[in-house]
Amino acid sequence: MTTESISGNQPRPVATIASLTLLIAAVAALESIIVPALPLIQRDFGVTADVGALASVALTLSTVLVTPMAGRIADVYGARPTLLAITTIVVLGGSVSALATIFPLFVLGQFLQGFGLGLLPVSFVVLRRTLSSDRLKTATGLLGTVVVAGGALGVVLAGPVAENVSRSAMYAVPTAFVLLGAIAFAVSTPRDHMSNVGGRLDWPGAAGLALGLLTLTAWLASASSNGWGAPTSMLLLLASAAVFTIWARYQSRTTEPMVDLTMMRHRSMWSAVVVGVVFGFTYGAVVYLLPQQLAVPEESGFGRGASTSAIGFVLCVGYGAAVIASVISGKLAQRVGTKAIAVAGVAFLGLSGAVGVFATTMWQIVVVLILAGTGVAAASTAVFVISADSAPADRVGVTTAIVTIARSLGSAVGTQIAAGIIASATSSGGLPQHSAFATAFGVAAIVAIVGLVVAVTMPKPASTDVQWSSSSSSKSATPRFQ
Repeated sequence: MTTESISGNQPRPVATIASLTLLIAAVAALESIIVPALPLIQRDFGVTADVGALASVALTLSTVLVTPMAGRIADVYGARPTLLAITTIVVLGGSVSALATIFPLFVLGQFLQGFGLGLLPVSFVVLRRTLSSDRLKTATGLLGTVVVAGGALGVVLAGPVAENVSRSAMYAVPTAFVLLGAIAFAVSTPRDHMSNVGGRLDWPGAAGLALGLLTLTAWLASASSNGWGAPTSMLLLLASAAVFTIWARYQSRTTEPMVDLTMMRHRSMWSAVVVGVVFGFTYGAVVYLLPQQLAVPEESGFGRGASTSAIGFVLCVGYGAAVIASVISGKLAQRVGTKAIAVAGVAFLGLSGAVGVFATTMWQIVVVLILAGTGVAAASTAVFVISADSAPADRVGVTTAIVTIARSLGSAVGTQIAAGIIASATSSGGLPQHSAFATAFGVAAIVAIVGLVVAVTMPKPASTDVQWSSSSSSKSATPRFQ
């Protein structure tokens, strides 16, 4: 890799982290609006539920396609220009969503907004190149905090803003804060005189990964609507497996691959990916099940008959727990190590599923939320620190992107399986049975146990000086910020 040097202004870590905090929180709020606002959007544009779902699908598709490429582009061309380019696209998407007068234009806005999650791996590149290993742990915990807090803010405020002002304002306000965060980052973070970090972008590898992820996402969508064993679902699953097989063979033979698969031979790396899938699965299932249970009428004996607004405020308990846990776990990792934090996080998630099996009262549901929020925050902090701190300096972005995708896909599968269990057991009145909820929570807990075994046996993260037997060029142990 080309030796990096900075002439002129030096990085200002505090200002950089502060601007990143504002930017990531605003993007998280913008991305989460669609969750509570989808029924309102369907009414505004006069579309049915199945057509309206295209807005959510567009957001998911662009996220899956962009995230790994954003990480690798940041590795090759530098984090600063990559982050500002992505932010520009997100601001454009938010503006289109706010001003759209027809539904297809709104869907386009959502697709452009989906680039926002690509900022997460790019931000880890920023942190890795700006901070020492110990400070990286605290900063990663902070970043996890603002993602959760921003998402919670979007969920809670979307409805009141839309109802009391307008749908346009619901998107315009967070978009304005995204723009403000981008300006703050550009001002506080010096421009490097180097044009790039070194290496090249593997476009065929990027296209292959995108195609594999696209078919995998299509498989999940088909499984949700047609069933897991439907011919279309099975065909898409086989197609995804074939694409990934061909892509892996190509990656192993090219000199500068999109994803250096030799990294995944190291136990700390593949363990982080497995733990990411597991906590994504468990948390995705739990946060799907709890709103469904809260909405079930009280006469069922286990539901609360809660309104949409009430459910949103109850969920904030879990968000609050996650915010606190993110801050604490980042600092605690410096004392006890990231492996211990990963073990504790997955254990808390497993407990949330176990308690959920028996949860029928409000206080029990609150306990499940606190356990789940604490667990996902701790586990997220741990796996991102492990992947960012252990990866070669020019592979931080793509490595953390893989963990991000693993978490997202785990969450999607967990949600779909939980939904399938609930749909398969309904009473004569059309309401889901408590036994179905208990089974789904139990499945989430069992999956968490698998992740707990992986986390316990995970080796301690290697130092940033670790040498990887890969085709990549030699890495600087403490590279300067790009």
